[in-house]
Amino acid sequence: MEPVDKIRARAEALHALGLNQQAGSADIRNAWRQIAFHAHPDCSSSDAADFTRAKEAYDLLREEGLAGKAADAGKPKRPRLRKRVITLEDADINACRSLLDKALAHVSEEQEANQTEATVDLRADSDHIPEAVGCYGRNLTYFVPSPVCEGANRIALPTSILAGTRRTETEVLSFQCKEAGAGEVVVPETILNRKFPGAKSVRIRFEADQKTQDEFWLAS
Repeated sequence: MEPVDKIRARAEALHALGLNQQAGSADIRNAWRQIAFHAHPDCSSSDAADFTRAKEAYDLLREEGLAGKAADAGKPKRPRLRKRVITLEDADINACRSLLDKALAHVSEEQEANQTEATVDLRADSDHIPEAVGCYGRNLTYFVPSPVCEGANRIALPTSILAGTRRTETEVLSFQCKEAGAGEVVVPETILNRKFPGAKSVRIRFEADQKTQDEFWLAS
């Protein structure tokens, strides 16, 4: 189970016991005793679903070492997050490229005819596709081999990295840059919440080579 899945499972288990994220081991045991006493099928004529759900939640927390007497009385320990770098598959890269091409469909034939070769080349330089994604818990870092251009830029990103689905979801983000070259762009929370399900933060590093990915691994 991935760290983010463990965090979600713990939160759901605490909620099933009527507790919040600040609950300690004593709170967990007391909540379970109360539910076991009042909702046990032998003691109650009501549906046993609540008892079953609470028991499964308590068993999970106990297996995680959060319900024992030796557990810390404060906030449950969070699992240690591990870093990983996912190299994007050809299908993901092609989906990003296809989305960038479709985003140009609104250009009229007259506008397209008036475009010079230099304009087309400039547009190609200002469009970006990542080649890998670094994951640290729910924090994502996209590694883009191309440098940003001065002025308007666009990037197509696979946004379903944390969604646990095989289907690749992609989005095109547009942004302005004052200088060309290497750099980092942080996706605003307003876009983050709508476009990147499950992500806590999203960063995009441009002109990122293998050394940049290695530095991601080594950073604390």
